[in-house]
Amino acid sequence: MGARLGALTGVLGFGVVAVTLALWTTFRSSKAIHDALLNYIQQYAAHSADPRMPQVLELFNTPAGFTFIMILTLIMTLAAFLVFSSLGGALGAFLLYRKGRL
Repeated sequence: MGARLGALTGVLGFGVVAVTLALWTTFRSSKAIHDALLNYIQQYAAHSADPRMPQVLELFNTPAGFTFIMILTLIMTLAAFLVFSSLGGALGAFLLYRKGRL
């Protein structure tokens, strides 16, 4: 039951983050957001030894690639919220469970 409650909390938390992100991108220029993220990725790529980084930069420069990366990031964020919230709920239920209580 604790894991279910934690998962529900994770979904609600993700909803708050997603709505905040949607409002932020609505009221800011998408070009400014794209440029800021591209700048961050380019700085990371300069220090990375991964040979696939130029492919990531090329993908990020296309509108479809940018959309794909943003959707993938949201899905990974949802998964992280669900996993960590469920684990926290299960751990909390385990630690706070008292025998003889209903």
